[in-house]
Amino acid sequence: MDHNCEQALAHQKAARQFFSEFKKTESSGLISPYNENLQAGLSEMRHAEDSWQGNLFENVLKTSIRLETAETLVGLGKLDDAAFIGSSLIDVPHECPTLKLAILEQITSIQILSEDYEGALLTFTEIANTISCIDNDTIGIYNDILFRCEISRVFLLLILKPTRQKMPSDLASVLEKYMWINGNFDSPVPYISDIMFRLLRSLVKAYQLGETTCLGTIESDFTPHLTSEQRHLLAVLINTLT
Repeated sequence: MDHNCEQALAHQKAARQFFSEFKKTESSGLISPYNENLQAGLSEMRHAEDSWQGNLFENVLKTSIRLETAETLVGLGKLDDAAFIGSSLIDVPHECPTLKLAILEQITSIQILSEDYEGALLTFTEIANTISCIDNDTIGIYNDILFRCEISRVFLLLILKPTRQKMPSDLASVLEKYMWINGNFDSPVPYISDIMFRLLRSLVKAYQLGETTCLGTIESDFTPHLTSEQRHLLAVLINTLT
């Protein structure tokens, strides 16, 4: 097992070096038609996976390697390759929810960058459903993920503009929390702060009324609380509304 571990780590180290060289070459403008460093890096990652063949934790270890590969490809701007790796990720055992959530979050990033907003919405919903199945004693540690998931789902729903008839009940309930017909002024969920709750309500109200003059202010108020990915989604949303 120690030998397999050393072998896998050696392949991963070599892969990272190849990926780094590929990035340097791309940055310099000297683009190779065959992408030798990229292909060599991917080959080393496959060898790293093979090194864990027969290990008790084979699926988890291989999945971790594929997750790193997908993340690297996203960073290199190779979204089609990243999507292919993401779609081929090994099913993670139920006892590894953290790894499964990491994979799903990476897939949403690929989908958003690829402008597959419907796919991203479905994957964020799968994230929320996965967390809902976790033991209540530990679910609190996933509040940050639930927060990111909730914000992104609201933005995506407003971008996609699904009709109520076509919207599943679990997605309809996501938006209903932030509609002004709901008299609450404090956040009804523990992972959304009162400030964010009010910002989301303001955004949904502007969407409902078709009010565009306030969107610039809303965007500025949101910005400090959002990830770069969420800021991108908000910009896409505002662009669709104006």
